[in-house]
Amino acid sequence: MSKKIFIFFGLLIILGIGSWLRLSGIISNSFAFTYDVGRDMLAVENIVVNHKITLIGSTTGVEGIFYGPWWYLILSVPFCIFSGNPQGIAFFMGIIGIITILLGYIIGKKIGGVFLGITFSSFISVSPLMVSSSSQIWNPNLIPFFSVLVLLVLYSLFSDSKHKVYGLINFLLLGLLLGFIIDMEIVFGGLFLLGICASLIFIFIKKLTMKKIGLFLLGLLLIFSPRIIFEIRHNFLMTNTFIHVFSNGYISTQHISIFDTLFSKLGSLFNLWNATLAGQNSLVGFILITLVFLSLLFFYKKIENTQKQFIQTILIVIATFLIGISFFNQAVWPHYLVGVPVLYIILVSLIINSVRIALKNNWIILPILFVLFWINLSPIKVLENIRKPLWEGDAAVYRNQVAIIDYVYNDAGGKDFKYVVYTPAVRDYSYRYLFSWYGKKKYGYVPLQGNTSLLYVIMEPDYELPFRLKDWLKDREGDGIMQEEKVIKGGVIVQTRTLK
Repeated sequence: MSKKIFIFFGLLIILGIGSWLRLSGIISNSFAFTYDVGRDMLAVENIVVNHKITLIGSTTGVEGIFYGPWWYLILSVPFCIFSGNPQGIAFFMGIIGIITILLGYIIGKKIGGVFLGITFSSFISVSPLMVSSSSQIWNPNLIPFFSVLVLLVLYSLFSDSKHKVYGLINFLLLGLLLGFIIDMEIVFGGLFLLGICASLIFIFIKKLTMKKIGLFLLGLLLIFSPRIIFEIRHNFLMTNTFIHVFSNGYISTQHISIFDTLFSKLGSLFNLWNATLAGQNSLVGFILITLVFLSLLFFYKKIENTQKQFIQTILIVIATFLIGISFFNQAVWPHYLVGVPVLYIILVSLIINSVRIALKNNWIILPILFVLFWINLSPIKVLENIRKPLWEGDAAVYRNQVAIIDYVYNDAGGKDFKYVVYTPAVRDYSYRYLFSWYGKKKYGYVPLQGNTSLLYVIMEPDYELPFRLKDWLKDREGDGIMQEEKVIKGGVIVQTRTLK
């Protein structure tokens, strides 16, 4: 077997494993369909069906500050292809994750050869966080894909230093990509932007020109332009909100020891490291970090220049995140760090490849790779899960929500009806979308808003604050006469009532 065929089949196996991990839950409709996914689907439907283009997207974690419309516009593509089917859109997210594996091989091969490409793509394929980020419909989950594209653009910048026109187009592309990332998750995107800018200044301080900086800023400006237009039209609503929020405690002003703060945030990054590369095992994660540190200590001088620049960039960006989140007064949510696993994976891949080259011995490195691959894939656990009956899940699982819609329509038997929904999240976006899309597609009509004698009361369980559901039901005691109550999938209760 020739080397090229061996590499081809190796990459095919990596893609096959990564595809199964990402798509198996989507095929069985086991992905989450939460209220914010329903909200996004309604917004995309409004763009595609009603042709109402928006200048802003969903709200960020801070009320009054919005994302741009790019997430909705990206979702419009699979929405059109799959006619609004959430399973098709989840499949699109899975395909993006699989493309990320392939891009990992391409960028790894460019940086350090086939071995680095295989290593980088392998970790992307089986890392639990990388798998989960491409198995659900959520805007931050596109960030790993865009982060790998940023690495590809950085490679072009690092390797084109001899050209007269030094990567001008790459600075524009970098600005566009970083703008997209901010539009997917503002906290991660902002810190990532700062880290990349700091690394470019560190590496290219003598080669940066106003033209390059201008093209970089132009890329950002193009992505931010819809929100800029919105701001002008609405008297700088988001700008005023941003100033108000940050002047009232969003950034921590507590008198806590800087060492305690850094240690706490370092713990968050270490836990993310373990979840990315060590199968959530702290001991394995600590050993791996130690090996990375010792490898840099002993082999850094022997590392090729482009790979050094990547290592410098990654360490600067990670340091930026550590410093940045240390100023946060709020909890550090996982989506604030959603793209950091890509940095961890490329760093470890670069170190492994560099040690392999320095020692000139693959047989020392291959067992380490195999152990890490085994720990992250956990094949025994995967096989056990295959043998188990299909996981039912909770009220947020798409399969269960479809079962609820089917139950209501089948019980109605073609009669007009209306419904009310209780969800702990308060908003009923997911049901509104499914009744609008799935109900109309399969059963030919949608619930009425006006007079009808048939009412369905749909109640999701509220495990954290069960009294809220009891109070909600008390307020609806006079809404019709109870005919039947049934527990559907995921613990959701549906009451059939007749109205006077």
